[in-house]
Amino acid sequence: MIPGAKKRKADFTDVVMYVAIASKHLRLIILLITLALTAGLIFYIFSRPVYFSKSVVRYTAIGTGTPDAETTLKGDDYRRFSDNKFLNDFEAEHIVKRTDAKLASAAGLVRTATTLALGDLKQPVALATKLKRHEDKVSSYLHSRLNERTRSALDGWRSRVTLPTEIQQMLIRDLNAIILGPSIYNEQLFDRAMIWKETRDLLNGDLEKPEEVARLNRNLLETVYPLEFSKAAGKSKADNLKQVRTTWTTDHNIELNVWAYKPEWVVAFPSNMVEVFLDDRRERAFRQFQAETKKYHEVIADLSRRWEEQLRVEGRLTDKFNPEKLKLELEELQTVPRTLDIFRRKLQEWEFVDRKVNNPVYSDSERLQFYYSIDYNVDAGVYVDVDTATRDRLPANARPSNGTVIIRPAVGRSGADEWFELEQEKLRLERTIKDMSLTFKPSHPKMQTLYQQYNLVERKVKEALGGARAKFEIHGRRLKQRVAELQAQQPLWEQNKSRYEEYLKEVNLIRNGAVRYDQMIYDIQKKISEAELALRNERVDLKFHEFENLRDEIPISPNRLKIVLLSLGLGIGLALGVPFLLEFMDQTVTNLEKMEEATNIRGLGLVPDFEDEIAEAYPLMFNDGVANPDFIENFRVIRTNLLASAATSKFPQVIMVTSTSPKEGKTVVASNLALSFAQMGEKTLIVDANLRRGVQHHLFGSRSAPGLSNVLIEKFDVEDACRPTAMENLHILPCGDELEGDIEQLGAPAFAAAIEKLRKRYQRIIVDSTPVLGLAETSIMQPSMDGVMLVIQCGQTPTRAVRTAIEILEANHANFYGFVLNRLDLMATMNRFHYYYYTNHYYNRYQSLTRNKD
Repeated sequence: MIPGAKKRKADFTDVVMYVAIASKHLRLIILLITLALTAGLIFYIFSRPVYFSKSVVRYTAIGTGTPDAETTLKGDDYRRFSDNKFLNDFEAEHIVKRTDAKLASAAGLVRTATTLALGDLKQPVALATKLKRHEDKVSSYLHSRLNERTRSALDGWRSRVTLPTEIQQMLIRDLNAIILGPSIYNEQLFDRAMIWKETRDLLNGDLEKPEEVARLNRNLLETVYPLEFSKAAGKSKADNLKQVRTTWTTDHNIELNVWAYKPEWVVAFPSNMVEVFLDDRRERAFRQFQAETKKYHEVIADLSRRWEEQLRVEGRLTDKFNPEKLKLELEELQTVPRTLDIFRRKLQEWEFVDRKVNNPVYSDSERLQFYYSIDYNVDAGVYVDVDTATRDRLPANARPSNGTVIIRPAVGRSGADEWFELEQEKLRLERTIKDMSLTFKPSHPKMQTLYQQYNLVERKVKEALGGARAKFEIHGRRLKQRVAELQAQQPLWEQNKSRYEEYLKEVNLIRNGAVRYDQMIYDIQKKISEAELALRNERVDLKFHEFENLRDEIPISPNRLKIVLLSLGLGIGLALGVPFLLEFMDQTVTNLEKMEEATNIRGLGLVPDFEDEIAEAYPLMFNDGVANPDFIENFRVIRTNLLASAATSKFPQVIMVTSTSPKEGKTVVASNLALSFAQMGEKTLIVDANLRRGVQHHLFGSRSAPGLSNVLIEKFDVEDACRPTAMENLHILPCGDELEGDIEQLGAPAFAAAIEKLRKRYQRIIVDSTPVLGLAETSIMQPSMDGVMLVIQCGQTPTRAVRTAIEILEANHANFYGFVLNRLDLMATMNRFHYYYYTNHYYNRYQSLTRNKD
């Protein structure tokens, strides 16, 4: 693809590409499918069979409902039941565990009871005393907890105590389970105890009849307390039960689905789960009832204590407080906070004016204006105590003799009016003096009279200023004194307020507590009775109805067809995903067109890949004068495309052939390209510029020295170092002696001069250089080259390495003619389709080579 051309659309070529990728990874695909099927087989062999049952449990909701933690005494409108919550409670983990434990315990007890019933049950009693002690414990427990009906039914228990040792031990464990188990309400405990009594009576009698043995087994099952005894007699949930799920049916019954590892479990589990759930609800309701009644008894006790305290407090309240006097004092002082805020604001205004009048930038008139801007009419007392600081700030004629000033109400005109008149008179005299000075001299009698009048007004202004200053200072002292007095009264006001609030609080407490406590206690006891009634009247009733689907003979899992399909699907998924993932992660160059898109460099052609033995035997397209047609057509295409590039770039006379890394085939490509130009009739020279490890002389059967290194170091004539080869028109300039330490000679003027001299002698010069990455020779020789041809090994060279090599060469101003994709495997399906024009020729030649070799 030429750079800049439009990208083609998806077509049949893409389908062939995917098929080619699959054929490339065919062994891996087969291996992945085989592994998936093997994993499915192993799972089928080692997985446990799972049995299933779907049953219907009939749901009935009647009565007032069972109290629980969320609903007890919440009110009539409170929604007590939720369908989802009920199902969650029904299939709760502890219900499932208790049911599973009950079945496990039952299985162990059936085996034990059957063995004992079929054996000799007439052995002497060895543990009669111990069993009697347990009976005493049960009787004492029941006498203390049950009603009179239960006591009368248990009076005759101690008369018969003749049981076999094994049965006694079993019943002792059962008694321990009843006594030490969680609390249950009385009727359930009585029923369990009565069943235990019947079981003992049966064991004391004749057990040879089958129906008596069945009764014994049934009673033993019902006597077992499920959770505690199952730890010794049964197995854990993980060994028997897999999963339990419940849903509501359309007719509002419960659909119970059970998955278990034992067939008898899926049959017995639904009915037993219903029984365990109902027992658990009754137990939780009873525990909740006890907790709630305990709370109410605590409330009753607290109410009684408060009632007694109220009576005592009521008698002491009048002695402790004097409400009338306290209220009167509080009314007198209640204006203190508001008055204090008012005087604080006035004091802040006074302080603001004080700062203004003490500022020297203002004139006396302006200071008088500030003084009279204050409101002196405040209720702050008649007598003002003037302290030393305030006295010193007053004018001498305004200082009090005894430190106390008496404030008298203002009579007549105010000081502001007098100041205003003086200010107007002063301004009038100033204007008059200014006008008269234009006519009379200052010594004129009229001017002297005006000056005297002006001085008189000035003295009056000074006197007014002193009086205003004294009034202002006394007013400030008066405000401070009043603020201090109010601040002193505020704690007393707060104290009286606090006492009055305390009094009101206690009064309200007494008045609010005046409710009849006997009525409150009666209401609480009524609620307790209602809760007890709700406890006895269970709202929800569950009853096992029937099985809708029962798989207790043929397990539902593992399903062979399902496992095969899943395994096959997994294998196909891996077979499709892993190869494409490997292709996606493969960052090497495998396609000519994709490399053109990635580098924006023209692809000049490709070189097919041969088996190693064939490649080593036939490295050149002309060997010992014999033509190798496998290379001729390939390099003819490369040569044609290379010459065509002269139309858009520099004429390719001196062509550097390089690669990104060693062992990518650049030497063989450079040699065959030179042979192709020589076959065309051009006088061609191939230069082995790899002064480290040059091998061109081996390909053409020549000596390495004298060569390029001798020309650069020993000043050997370059034309004498060029030698002819067996191919007409083709000469070779070998690398010469190995040159490791002075590689910079390739960038010296001697090298450039040698290339210029060779340009005049040869039409085409092919330079076989070192790889680009890690070595500097390729970059050093760029100024002497016309362009670069990059050799890329298919399936080995990473795309990132190619980009890095191109960036390095472009940084040294290299001219790119294009790249050659070397060692392309045409036997791969994808490559056969893309490069079909190479295929027949390649295969025919490959067969002929094989026949010749045989």
